[in-house]
Amino acid sequence: MGKRIIFPDEQLPSPPNKRPKLEDDPVKANAKLINSAKDLQQLLVFQQDATSVLRQNIQTFKNFLDSILYGDQSCDRPANLSILLDYLRSTLPGSGNTSSVPLKDIIQTWSFAAQSNNDGLLSAVPAVLALLLRTISTSIDFRECGVQLCHALLQREQIRLFDRGLTANKSKERLISPCLRLLNEITTFDGGSSARKVYQQRDVTFKRLDIFLSISNPSPTAMDGSKTRPSIRSNALQYVLSNLKFQDPATKGDILSQSKLIRAIFNNISEDPRETIFNALDSLKKSVILDSSVRRKYKSMLLSEFALSQIVRLYDYQEAAQSDGGNPTVADVAHGFLLFVCTTIDHGVLVEQDGWYPPGAEILAKNRDIDPLLLPLEQPDTHDKYTSRVSVRNTTLASFMQGLRPWANSYHRVLAVAILSAAPELVADYFFKKKAFSFEPKLSATWIGYSTFLFSSVQLPLPDTRYDSPPPVSIVLESILPQPLNQKILTRCINQKTAIVSFFAVRLLIVAFQKVERLLSLWTTREDKRWTKTGLHLLAGFCQRCPELRYVIGSSRSVSEDHIMLKEALLRLTAMYYKITPQLALNDKYDISSMLVNALKQTQPTQGVTLDHSMQFLELDHLLEIARRSPDMSWWNKPESVLLSPFTTVLRIHVSQLNTRGDTIRNLIWSLIMEYSILQCETSILSLNALVVSLTELDGWKASDALYSFLDNCVLRLVRKSVYYCGELEKMATCVSAGNTGQTTKSSVSLLFVVIMEQWPFLSEICGRAEFANTTEWLSRYFEYSAYIGENAIILRTIKSRILGHSNIDSQEFNQEGTIKTSFLTVLPEEIRQLLQENDIYVHKDDKTGRNAGDQTPVAKSGVLLSHLKPPEEPEDHLGLGRWTNKYILDAVEDGAVGELVLCLSSRHKEIRKQALLSIRVLASKLETSEYVEWQQLHLLLEEVIESARGIIVTKQFPSVAGVIATRAVMVLNDPLHFMYSKVNKFLNKSPNWEIAKLPSYWVDKVCLNPPADDDTHQREVQWVLDTLIDGLRTEEVIPKNVWVPQTDMSIGHGTLSEVQHL
Repeated sequence: MGKRIIFPDEQLPSPPNKRPKLEDDPVKANAKLINSAKDLQQLLVFQQDATSVLRQNIQTFKNFLDSILYGDQSCDRPANLSILLDYLRSTLPGSGNTSSVPLKDIIQTWSFAAQSNNDGLLSAVPAVLALLLRTISTSIDFRECGVQLCHALLQREQIRLFDRGLTANKSKERLISPCLRLLNEITTFDGGSSARKVYQQRDVTFKRLDIFLSISNPSPTAMDGSKTRPSIRSNALQYVLSNLKFQDPATKGDILSQSKLIRAIFNNISEDPRETIFNALDSLKKSVILDSSVRRKYKSMLLSEFALSQIVRLYDYQEAAQSDGGNPTVADVAHGFLLFVCTTIDHGVLVEQDGWYPPGAEILAKNRDIDPLLLPLEQPDTHDKYTSRVSVRNTTLASFMQGLRPWANSYHRVLAVAILSAAPELVADYFFKKKAFSFEPKLSATWIGYSTFLFSSVQLPLPDTRYDSPPPVSIVLESILPQPLNQKILTRCINQKTAIVSFFAVRLLIVAFQKVERLLSLWTTREDKRWTKTGLHLLAGFCQRCPELRYVIGSSRSVSEDHIMLKEALLRLTAMYYKITPQLALNDKYDISSMLVNALKQTQPTQGVTLDHSMQFLELDHLLEIARRSPDMSWWNKPESVLLSPFTTVLRIHVSQLNTRGDTIRNLIWSLIMEYSILQCETSILSLNALVVSLTELDGWKASDALYSFLDNCVLRLVRKSVYYCGELEKMATCVSAGNTGQTTKSSVSLLFVVIMEQWPFLSEICGRAEFANTTEWLSRYFEYSAYIGENAIILRTIKSRILGHSNIDSQEFNQEGTIKTSFLTVLPEEIRQLLQENDIYVHKDDKTGRNAGDQTPVAKSGVLLSHLKPPEEPEDHLGLGRWTNKYILDAVEDGAVGELVLCLSSRHKEIRKQALLSIRVLASKLETSEYVEWQQLHLLLEEVIESARGIIVTKQFPSVAGVIATRAVMVLNDPLHFMYSKVNKFLNKSPNWEIAKLPSYWVDKVCLNPPADDDTHQREVQWVLDTLIDGLRTEEVIPKNVWVPQTDMSIGHGTLSEVQHL
């Protein structure tokens, strides 16, 4: 039989209506009849044979309490409070009744319900008692009644009733929750006056709390967003929090030491309602973490790794309803709580640590005076000890951080960076353990998040160095360039075609370079040599992780002009290579002369300054830094298509931008002038000021292109033939002195004048009359300004006279077009004098003359006086005698321990020299049985040192020049790829006994007068020899006075060494 078809126009019968709710509810009706305390006594009287009536009366009493606690204005709350107070006082013992406990009828009803297993009454009675205590807790008049009631409920008979409810099956929430609420009210009543008695009955009052806390909430909120009835877990959690708030410190510690209970608190916290989470975290913060009376170990028990990981899960908490914009979210509150507890030492999680020093460093530091050889960097395996793992004090945070996902969640990233900042020792530990996550370049959200985290980690501030010994290099290196940022990965990132990937990698490297620079600047100021050695080891490890400069250069050349930020970042990184790691930068040739000239032209003053123009200024600063430090910069090469050389171009643009952006350019120009001796540096006012001001536009005069071309030609000739022009100036000074009644005349005149004097006769042949007049006006001004700043006026007059004598233009015509005055003005105009003095401020005080104020001694081309190069003093402790014994042969060679032993032969103490010779013999014998690869060459070197020194040290010091040569030869023999390796081996095969008096001349001849081992190593070989000879000036009797080093013209780098001193 089919279903009956319902037609559209057919009306269905309406369903029967439910029974309407009675308006006169008996419970509400009885509540309205409570007008006095006597009515309450009659209502709550115990009736054993009327269970339903008892339950109804309990409900009526509950409604009465609700009207007091939650009632609206229509309820007469003061009157109801007065009725309740009279009733409670009437039930107190000694108030005219024979009862021994207050509220005897209600407690008797509860006992009857437990005996008869009436779940309804078992649930209603403790619920109404809890509501009663909450109601009266707000009024001081009820204090005595409430305290007596709390004490009565904690007596043995009533404790059994609590036990009956708390031991019920966990599915019977209606029996368990009222008991928990009642215990909570007893604990909190009157400021926790009964809390201690509650904990004294902990066998019952704390029974099964861990089980109750483990019961997850079915749903934090109702489907419509309204609040639901608190669950068992919510009631149990509130009860525990109340105890942590009102118990004494000893009791709090006892509660916090219950691991199951504490673990259950956080186990399901992500499923709790929003308000419960806020209350729990706030209560734990105020009652435990900020309570100074609670011992730290109990705080640590509360905030275990498990607890922290459960709180982290709140970052993904799903809000049931959209909260107002001003209200914090659960994730915000959890994040603030974790930051609060994880970054402060007194809060139980963070343990005091020593930054980059592993545990045990303080013991080594204390033992420094006993045995300095026990300090970290003096051990043979100190640099490789912490390559894969490191011990830390903050083990809880170390394990907790491994579970964070900083690449996927911004809260995780901020928290991880904050922890690493508070505990720097965790940086190395974190990245040692995070080897699974690769930094392979991929344009994904995960890669960008991970790169952001790495950038923040590298950007962390430097921790304090608490001890006199430096920290291990491997730990420091992980804080600068972590293991995920190795050379291979960084190279691939820089070469990526995606601009954002390259930009992230470049920014990471820039921050790492800046951190290394700050660190080395701090370490180099320490007097202890170990800090300097550690800095060298750190720099070597850092270079191994950095990509080669050629990849950075290639990326900067291929980057599009549209990516201005990436282009600027690549130039900044290149400049840092030259500044911080020149050993990497000098491996690749990079001529930026054309780039620098173009950048200077693009930064000419415009009407407005745009973003592109600002970026061009930044790029210019980086190019100037590179040009200042790069040996491949072609300052003096002038292509055919270019009017001026890079140097003169920079000078011309500096003159045009004198009052805008001249400080960096000016320092660069002055460094080149000092290096190549173009101008003198003996006057108090810089000679560069006179040149720049003479070229400045003034009174309608402006330097022409022909003038700059002539100046450029003079400068290029001076650089190529500086020795010749130095000789001409000395001859001129000698002639002037001879004509000046035999008095010596200082040749404090710039060499540029000598070149101008030589080239002046050819000027009229290559330029017109107007250009010649322009150049003549400039030269006249240049003479005047140079005389004003203090250059030798007699020599300047002589040069002027020779210029006038060699002029090819008729004297009368010459005076009409442009006159060079034969005498100098005694007083220059105020405007000119101000320019000459003001422009001096742009030069850094250390770059000005390289000498102290008032010192008139000529300065060397490097800007450093040789007289200021003081040799190192002989150490008093002579640690070099035994330091090599605690090391492997390879480590002893690389750390310089063998070299220090050899230098002990030059000690002024005879006993030290004898002991050093004996130790060298022992070391030579050990080499024969060692696994050192280059032992044969080192053994030969030591034997020759022994043979050369044994006849000398008995009566006097072994000449330090020989000791320094041997020391440096040890380092050369350790590296077969060293540029001096072949020449050192030829020297060792020359003779078993050294002729010490001929050592300087031998090395100068073999290096300076012979071709280098490779085509591009001549400059480095010369520098090696000069450094060795200067370092050998330690003992008083260095070389016999009848030995001369041949005078040779040698090119060092881009400079010229005009003479070699008699040593």
